[in-house]
Amino acid sequence: MTILPSYIQALATIPLDVSSVLMVVVICIAFIITWAVNRISLLRIRQSTDKIKETSTIMQHTLNMGKNFVLMLDIRQRHAVNIHSNLLPDDGMAYEESLELIHPDDRHIYQEFIKRLISGEKETDECIFRWDISGIQKLGQWRYMEDRGIAEYANAGIRPIHIFCTLTDRTEQILMERDEQEMADKYRRIFEQSLTGLAFYDKDGRLLTTNQKMREILNFQSEKDPYYYNNSLFDMPTFRDLLNNRNVEELYFCTKSIIIERGVNCYTEMRVHPIYKDDGELYCITFSIRDVSQERELYLQNKKNSLDIRLANEAIQQYENEIQYLMDTCNMRFFRTSFTKRQCYFFKTLGTPESQMDFDTLIDHFVDSPFRQGLIEPEKYFDVPRTTVTYMHPFFHEGEDLQWNIVDSTPYFDENGHLEGSYGVVRNVNDLINKQERLKQETERANDSGRLKSVFMANMTHEIRTPLNSIVGFSDVLPMLTSQEEKQEIIRIIMNNCDMLMRLINDILAISSLDAGGISIEPAEVDFSKSFDDICESLKERVQEPSVEFIKDNPYSSFITILDDKRIQQVITDFVTNAVKYTHQGHIKVGYRYEDGHLYLYCEDTGTGIPKEYQKKIFERFVKLNDFVQGTGLGLSICKAIADACHGDIGVESEGEGQGSTFWIRIPCEEVKKER
Repeated sequence: MTILPSYIQALATIPLDVSSVLMVVVICIAFIITWAVNRISLLRIRQSTDKIKETSTIMQHTLNMGKNFVLMLDIRQRHAVNIHSNLLPDDGMAYEESLELIHPDDRHIYQEFIKRLISGEKETDECIFRWDISGIQKLGQWRYMEDRGIAEYANAGIRPIHIFCTLTDRTEQILMERDEQEMADKYRRIFEQSLTGLAFYDKDGRLLTTNQKMREILNFQSEKDPYYYNNSLFDMPTFRDLLNNRNVEELYFCTKSIIIERGVNCYTEMRVHPIYKDDGELYCITFSIRDVSQERELYLQNKKNSLDIRLANEAIQQYENEIQYLMDTCNMRFFRTSFTKRQCYFFKTLGTPESQMDFDTLIDHFVDSPFRQGLIEPEKYFDVPRTTVTYMHPFFHEGEDLQWNIVDSTPYFDENGHLEGSYGVVRNVNDLINKQERLKQETERANDSGRLKSVFMANMTHEIRTPLNSIVGFSDVLPMLTSQEEKQEIIRIIMNNCDMLMRLINDILAISSLDAGGISIEPAEVDFSKSFDDICESLKERVQEPSVEFIKDNPYSSFITILDDKRIQQVITDFVTNAVKYTHQGHIKVGYRYEDGHLYLYCEDTGTGIPKEYQKKIFERFVKLNDFVQGTGLGLSICKAIADACHGDIGVESEGEGQGSTFWIRIPCEEVKKER
């Protein structure tokens, strides 16, 4: 329109008729040009709009495919709204309220992220935090979100007015990366801290790396020991004739490894495993080694106990077979209940019910069982399958004694889905429960037996070493002494320790014969009065403390009877030996008498005494009231075995600690002749 006045001025000099025509022409041309320009502009605007829509559609699809969320945070109003997807409520959420949906440990990360964008420190920034995807419900459904933020500024603004945040759920990726890292760290720790020596060799047999255990087993002089790193695996003496470098095969074997250059001499378990590429080319060789020297020693040590373990396993297996037999042939009944009729029907076969019972009667059979309460309102309790072991009055067994039963119940419904009743099985497992209890006791006894044998071995080692050390030590000192009195004292000590060692050996032999088939008793005619005097003279020498008096009570000048004199002397010896250990003042009195066809033998002392709770246990194996007193804890158990073998009794009487004690044995014997 600004062009037309110039044309009009130019035509002012043209005659009126011609100028009028030209004016009309010019106006038409200008109109056409203006229309064309406007049309072209409209087309360009429409094309730009279509491109924007297309771009928007592409971005929308991209956001949808990536499961992204786009939020806008109005900094002035401190309010966030959804731009894409519904991460927030429809009306948005206050900034402070949105912080409650971020994990407490990650809030400072998000706050620092927003602070950097608001302060203008960065126009774009990223952070990762945990977001409660359940929203305002706050169920703690945490997801890892990667937030890419962009600050939007007003015209010539210093501080941004909006922050656009694109959130991408990275939970699966982060968890996968974490799992992969944990797995890598785990295998790295396994490799380095494994109890097995591990190493990797290249395809030419050159050592690449080893773990610490490998270096310990093969005595590496340094982490990169040149002996192992400079020599090929194929040239090692152990593998020289076993491995072919052209075709490496997997090997597994045990051998005694000897490497003179590094002082290796041990039994090892080795495995060689080649790793090939897909094209069949050798990639590397893995080598593992395990020192089994200690295992071999343990095997040799435990071999002696294999018989006891086998017998225990056979006993356990026998009990398991018995239990399995009881389970296969258990006494059971099928039942079916009707909640509408409040009746329970019992079946021994699938035909006619064997018996029936109303719920009120049925309730009385249960004792403190969930079924008892459930039968009051069966529709609420038996709507799901139930299995209960219950102690109850028997349904179909004689007697009124309570018995163990397993009740399996399953609900059944009519065609409309209404609960009608339940059906199942009642199994009497009273015998099975009792068998399980006996099995438990036998297993505990087997475990106690193994533990006691371990204690026995430890005690034997200590008890035998003590007198041996004294014998060896004083024997070395004896040649250096010049005084006859000192030599006699040393000889006395050596003889006491020899006697102590002999008693230990006798106890071991006695307990071994007891385990092998019991103690044999060989009665013979003997003058027990003289035998008693002889053993007392020998035992008197064992009382070394001057404050303790040894008293002998022999009521007969001659007492000829028939019994196993050696076994009786063994009992007397053990009684007196125990009394000597625990008596430090007062007296030790040994005596006997014949009464009612029995020989009654006793040993009375004024020692430390025995508490009431230990008086029954004192005759068990390995029982010692004082662990610091020398002994194996076998003597009294051997005495009890002798008493049992002679069909006699044995016991102890004591008022308690510090009151002394009296050990006695009473065995039947035949009197031949007795003189006072």
